[in-house]
Amino acid sequence: MTFRRNRLSVLPLVLLAFGSAARAELVQFRSGQTGGIPGTPGSLDDIVRINPWGNPGGAPVLGTAFTAADFAATSTGPAAMVVQPVSPWMGGVTAPLSDPLARWINWTADSSGYGTAGSVLYAVPFWINTVGITNAVLTFEGGADDMLGDWFYGGPNPDGLYINGVAAGYQYVGFNFGSPTTHTQNITGMVNTGQNYLYYYQRDAGFGVSGIIFSGKIHVTPTPGALSALGLAGLVATRRRRH
Repeated sequence: MTFRRNRLSVLPLVLLAFGSAARAELVQFRSGQTGGIPGTPGSLDDIVRINPWGNPGGAPVLGTAFTAADFAATSTGPAAMVVQPVSPWMGGVTAPLSDPLARWINWTADSSGYGTAGSVLYAVPFWINTVGITNAVLTFEGGADDMLGDWFYGGPNPDGLYINGVAAGYQYVGFNFGSPTTHTQNITGMVNTGQNYLYYYQRDAGFGVSGIIFSGKIHVTPTPGALSALGLAGLVATRRRRH
């Protein structure tokens, strides 16, 4: 009777360990949040930061290739500002995104509340709790004025997306203000447990207005073996204590 009671008491630990091995972590982020809710024009974004060295209109944000110091300076730079969307921008305040809570942001606004023309590097912090990452997939949607990266107009930083300061190879003219764009990419090996940063590079070309809107998710899968081993260790420890 004693042996049977021990088996029944430790069995849930085994089921929990193997059930948890398949559980993925979901990380979400979006632009234009002030105080945890969608901001209004002129309010500051809770988490998104901008580069502190200036935002030239119609030109690259920097005349040289981004360095680790540039990304670090941006991650601690001024807060991005929620801006009034120009009427042609993808339909208005929320744009036709699947996430209606995202808002347009920029480095600053003009007297009408529209985003002042300028190229901008944005830092978007996110946190991963998973230990032992076997797979991480990023999916985001949004648009920008004029587009992401220097590759189309020319400049030293062709990519429009960086993960922890590493170029993700995203060079696509479709991410503009005319219609929303969705992108999915495997970023396993580019993220770590703990604090991470995603960087968008908004490239201005028209000297008129500028801005960006985005919403994204990162699905992170843990290491099944590590969690299972942890569960089995707990099983052994429990059985030893009950003898």
